[in-house]
Amino acid sequence: MPHPPIRALLFDKDGTLTDFRATWEGWLAPAVRALAQASGAPVEALARVVGVDPESGRIAPHGAFVTATNAEMAGHLARATGWDAGRVGAWWGARAAGVEQVPVLDAGPFLAALRARGLRLGVLTNAGRDEAEAHLARLGAAPHLDALVACDDGHGAKPEPGGARAFARMLGLDPASVVLVGDGMTDMEAARAAGMRAVAVTTGTLDRAALAPHAEAVLDGIGALPGWLDAQGVG
Repeated sequence: MPHPPIRALLFDKDGTLTDFRATWEGWLAPAVRALAQASGAPVEALARVVGVDPESGRIAPHGAFVTATNAEMAGHLARATGWDAGRVGAWWGARAAGVEQVPVLDAGPFLAALRARGLRLGVLTNAGRDEAEAHLARLGAAPHLDALVACDDGHGAKPEPGGARAFARMLGLDPASVVLVGDGMTDMEAARAAGMRAVAVTTGTLDRAALAPHAEAVLDGIGALPGWLDAQGVG
């Protein structure tokens, strides 16, 4: 059965609009060491919790830092440190907020060109709304988006499909006419459960081989998306 025409693109944020490893791998292991020093918890234990090699700084593709929401991360770290979730969340969040996001490309002109094709645009993220709005503003993406759906908006976090469905509902679209573009399995699973098409990019922590069974296409980055859209007859 043929797909309906593509009407909208719904982007993940971290690892899709930004290069995940370039943004976070220089920060995460030192942050874990600092938290260990502050809390008295073993570095190795905290590194296992978040999913990072404390020596190399390499982030595990399926670790909590990649897949969990901020609230879930705070809960994991609270159990590991003995701090309450509010304290560890504030400690962690204050430091993470200052990390400079490394964009995959200049988001403003890229998104403007997609809008010129007649597409509606949104972001679906497992980050909280305040964090997501700040990052998207700094990336120059915010003025070009029709909607932002964050993990604390009440629709659930990916891989639950509630946020993706909410985006389609906000714009009055058939979910099958929306392409969800993301770098992780939570994105692919959310797209499938919401009845959306899924396109993967390799600017997160997973490679082409891991993503290919779960996506309609795997691209080196969102910069390749216009070519894919051309092949779909969009714009």
